Amino acid sequence: MAQRAAVEPDVDFTQQILGLGAHDLTACYQCGTCSVVCPMSTPHNPFPRKEMVWVQWGLKDLALSNSSIWACHDCAICTTYCPRDAKPAEVMRALREYSIAEYAVPRFMGRALEDPGYLPLLFTVPALILLAVLGSLGHLTALPAGTVVFSKFLPILYIEGIFIVSMGFSLTAAIVGGLRYWRAICAQTGQPAVPPSQQIVPTLLTIVRHGKFRQCGEELPGTRPSPSAHLRRGHLLAFYAFVGLVITTASVGIGIYAFGYLTPWPLWHPVKLLGNLSGLVLIGALVTFAWRRLVRRQREGKSTYADWLFLTILLLTTLTGFLAQLLRLAGVGELAYPTYVVHLLFVFFLLVYIPYSKFAHLIYRTVAMVYDNCARAGRQHRAWESAHGTQP
Repeated sequence: MAQRAAVEPDVDFTQQILGLGAHDLTACYQCGTCSVVCPMSTPHNPFPRKEMVWVQWGLKDLALSNSSIWACHDCAICTTYCPRDAKPAEVMRALREYSIAEYAVPRFMGRALEDPGYLPLLFTVPALILLAVLGSLGHLTALPAGTVVFSKFLPILYIEGIFIVSMGFSLTAAIVGGLRYWRAICAQTGQPAVPPSQQIVPTLLTIVRHGKFRQCGEELPGTRPSPSAHLRRGHLLAFYAFVGLVITTASVGIGIYAFGYLTPWPLWHPVKLLGNLSGLVLIGALVTFAWRRLVRRQREGKSTYADWLFLTILLLTTLTGFLAQLLRLAGVGELAYPTYVVHLLFVFFLLVYIPYSKFAHLIYRTVAMVYDNCARAGRQHRAWESAHGTQP
């Protein structure tokens, strides 16, 4: 005899998803077209049809405790082929944004990055730290004399101390948030038969190669173009440009501490060239993303505060880095030193708040992909054992 289960819709959850840019949910009549045309959807984990139902019914736990919201790579083919223009891609984006705040540790930080009212406070914290250090050095009232050298104004040891401690908390929060998401998926879908340690490296290789983005672009169901066809190229440029900037920063640290090669380094130095080239590429990718959101809003879908905050902070981080460098080369210390401090504020915001901003997709999409790879490997293993007459 079938068992009955009570369903308690969370109306507030549905309204919050709508507030994050999701389209009118009443437009969806559950034809299933979106799941059929989606290049990422599989028979074992079809989406986004079920997510549309869960949000319509206010089933918050089901909607958030699955891998599909992050397995989606936002190609928006589902929206392209939707006969009712229900825009399921926008629902999936809203769910991803909501899930970042839901699994954030501490929870209030996730909410703070979604609310523009908290923006002054988020900048005040690193500003007070940097001002306190500059005050202790006496550089709030008197700038270093002579050639403009940022390490004379704010020694690298202080900067690294601030960022190592802050990033330590951030990394811990990211790991805990990722584990919370993993446990939620397992509680809802089941623990995969294959341990995650076996799938971490293959998953990271897929991410580095942008294999899923390629799949979205190549496995199209028909002739209609994806509104996000540019996404793989733009994301790939932004990804490797950011990696280039990280390599540049790490190389400077190694040069200073391992070889005593103090900054500033000449513009023709290979590390300097890598950093400047990466910055220019990143600016180009970010401007393209922003332009498409503004000019092609109807096709690209709605952009939320969190979307624009992430793009703006990343762009300002890069621009202030270039501006500080140009002012340093021009020898204008009165402007170069304050600009450098502003640049550090943006760097702090970008890196330390990773678990709570849109940058958190680095965490949650990786977790979702590892889970799906484990589940797929488990099914393949069971199929092999069944074909060869062995028992699991």
